[in-house]
Amino acid sequence: MKRIAIVGIGNRLMGDDGFGSYLAEALEGNVRGCDVIDLGASGISSLEILKDYDVIILIDAIMLEDDKDIFITKIDQEIDSEEITSTVVDFQYSGSHGLGIQSVITTLRILGYTPEVYIFGCRPCVLDAKMGISDELMSKIDQIIASLYNFLKKYGIEIDTQKTVEKLKLVIKDSGSNK
Repeated sequence: MKRIAIVGIGNRLMGDDGFGSYLAEALEGNVRGCDVIDLGASGISSLEILKDYDVIILIDAIMLEDDKDIFITKIDQEIDSEEITSTVVDFQYSGSHGLGIQSVITTLRILGYTPEVYIFGCRPCVLDAKMGISDELMSKIDQIIASLYNFLKKYGIEIDTQKTVEKLKLVIKDSGSNK
């Protein structure tokens, strides 16, 4: 049986960038068939947490080049020299605490771990220094969670979507949001 992790990433101090972290917290206790991990904006410590999973589904707010609000993509298993260079630069200039998730995944692969990695992303609307999620992104929560539910069905993962939406609203409200 595959070990699967849903991993929320993002900086809660930067508005919608924290969406993946907030959603991971809301999914805890509302998902069956996988582990839920809130990495927030953690760095190198993520390696130890993620190394034993067969499938990693990253949830993040990502600027997209097209008009999509939600996207799902599989990250290529192959490591090219550009990724290695980027990871080395990331280590050199950001230090282990500022290591980005792409560098974490590349480092896992360099170390011989080969999970399937997917990014489940949504378009952020506000990336300002503030806690909470923008009203515009909040208006898309039902659609985002329904898309995640449909994607996870292929792995036999079940989500209580209604409880997740309710908990997400509470988590964001309790964050001290200053919309």
